[in-house]
Amino acid sequence: MPDTLIEEPIRPTVIDDAAAPAPAPVADPAEAQPAKPGDGGAPPRPARPRGAACLLAALALVALLAGAALGVYFFFWRYEPTARRHIPGDANIVVRLETAELALFGPVRQHFLPLLDEAPSGTSRRARIEAATGLDVLSDLREIVIASTDAASWVALAGGRIPKDRFVAGMEKVARDEGWAGFRREGELLFVGPRAVIGQADDGTLVLGTDAEIVRAALPASDEWQRLDLPEQGPVTFALTGAAWSGAAGVVSAVLPRAGALFRRIDHASGTFTLGAEPALAMRLAPVSGDAAAALAADTQAFLGSLKLALALLPDVAGAGAAIEAAQAAPQGDLVEIRTKWPHDGLDRACAELAQRARAARDAGNAPRAAP
Repeated sequence: MPDTLIEEPIRPTVIDDAAAPAPAPVADPAEAQPAKPGDGGAPPRPARPRGAACLLAALALVALLAGAALGVYFFFWRYEPTARRHIPGDANIVVRLETAELALFGPVRQHFLPLLDEAPSGTSRRARIEAATGLDVLSDLREIVIASTDAASWVALAGGRIPKDRFVAGMEKVARDEGWAGFRREGELLFVGPRAVIGQADDGTLVLGTDAEIVRAALPASDEWQRLDLPEQGPVTFALTGAAWSGAAGVVSAVLPRAGALFRRIDHASGTFTLGAEPALAMRLAPVSGDAAAALAADTQAFLGSLKLALALLPDVAGAGAAIEAAQAAPQGDLVEIRTKWPHDGLDRACAELAQRARAARDAGNAPRAAP
């Protein structure tokens, strides 16, 4: 029995005879025609703007490039400074050089970089060093730190992306291939001539000193550099301890008593030397305990004035005369700050002279020795 008393389906009460019949189904979807405006069909779906798609593609490209740049930085270019960790514990004079900025400085690029490509044979020395040690001097070195304990023994520390445990043996091969005179290998050190010793620390840092004692003192890593207050940013930065100022006072006191007295009032100093078209020097002096910065600044300015007269009678060295003439000392809080511009042409002359001396020393070392 049906659920209702009406077996036939109920027809609508009102029938719109004017309504169009439903369209017959299309067998092939390809034959279906899109609805036109006014036909009573659903409105067409708006297409995605092409500008939005281009923006998404640009953002994806930027993200990809940023990721690639970060990868290059962290895996190839990022450098954790290591050279400063090998400054000898009793060092009192320290100079740090950013090799990238130094290589871009005109006088250095013009006078020193050619020395890397000059060699007795057709192959450049730079290529020989890279083949023997795995080190590309221009692209792999990031910093050079020069330090001294007594202004007589010096050590240069080079840090960067340097292969470990290869440099000493590699330079021994270069010396043998190029016929250097007076080189010898003693354990972990390579002796080159009477005043050059080469070593390499466990972390890859290169150590070049004037004697074996200071090289061996620099090979172990330590935290002694933290006491020096050496600026970490800048093309050239430097620091001098109180021991350095006291030593300088002892040297100059006999000739310049005023300078000796002034130097003994300096506890320590640090500074930055910027390069470029207009080199400039900025130095900060810390007075000894009990001495006021204002008093030290006034006496420093007076000393600079008297030094101008003395330097006027001497040959100019690297533009130092003009730099001292323009120097101004003023108190800055508890410190004394000295600022001056350094003549570019003076630095150019100094670089040319030093490069010529380095070339002459190299040629003398490579000269064949007379047979006994």
